[in-house]
Amino acid sequence: MKSQLLKLAVIAVLGTSSQAFATGLVSLPAAGLSVSAGTNQPAGTTAWVTCNTTGNYGSGSYTAPTTGANNNCAVFPGNINTSPVSGFSRLTANDLTGTAITANGENIAYMTSRTFRNTANTECIYGKQISMDTSTTFDYNSSLAGQQYLEVNDFAFGGFSATTDVSAGYYHRASTDSPVFRVGRAFTSVQMQADPSDETLVATGFIHRPINGPSVPASGTEINGVGQTASPGTVTPTAAEQTSAIRTNWVDFTVDVTGGVDEDGGTEPDAPMMYVRAACTSTAPASLANSVRIRQTGQETQPWVTILASGLARSGANANF
Repeated sequence: MKSQLLKLAVIAVLGTSSQAFATGLVSLPAAGLSVSAGTNQPAGTTAWVTCNTTGNYGSGSYTAPTTGANNNCAVFPGNINTSPVSGFSRLTANDLTGTAITANGENIAYMTSRTFRNTANTECIYGKQISMDTSTTFDYNSSLAGQQYLEVNDFAFGGFSATTDVSAGYYHRASTDSPVFRVGRAFTSVQMQADPSDETLVATGFIHRPINGPSVPASGTEINGVGQTASPGTVTPTAAEQTSAIRTNWVDFTVDVTGGVDEDGGTEPDAPMMYVRAACTSTAPASLANSVRIRQTGQETQPWVTILASGLARSGANANF
């Protein structure tokens, strides 16, 4: 993802207007959502909602959400310790700040968690924010010269099957944050690439809101797409390679985050605070093994990578697919 400031400068010069949406967490029903056919979009039932439509999923420069524009799925609580929804109180005893996530013998990221619960003890909002370590040394794309940092395209969080209709969204805290480009009630992340001749366009065959069929990846499939490519946008996926089944236990956030400079020129090291509102009880949230998935999905020439971590979830939840 290129610099946000560059994008803002271009907007200032050209006077480009941005499309406005309603702010707030968006509903992700267990039955999915109906989507009509359009450019890079088949008709069908989808697990996914489009959030920030600028930046082409990180291949180009994005415009940060504001209360007036580019704000679908976005909330503005002012800080991570304030609930994004009124009527919820922070469970301070369950705060986690800067929990290290390790892979390949080093810390690759740090996760901060905040949980909020309503007064009836029937719903919680689980917030997770992940920042990449900028001092890592592992090479996440050995096909290129030099060290290639992990480029995170999706975070997936598990433990929500007890709730028929969850809602989700994000808080963009600072210019070092990626926005959320789409969010879905899905386990499988879906690869996205830009058109090779225009980074502002989605490449042929790639889909904005993956549909739930007719052929979907097997349960437990981490990523769906064409795989590692020598050049982005030069391999057209089949329709089946752009599907993602509705998986009610999981919510996937599509972002563009890196610990260094990624192949598209991006330097944002931080994810926003990502929220899932779901059913809970008066019992405190608990750490759930393998309920956090960190994925590099090959937006340019990277290989697919998935890193697993534990995260806070409803007591008694599981990380099943």
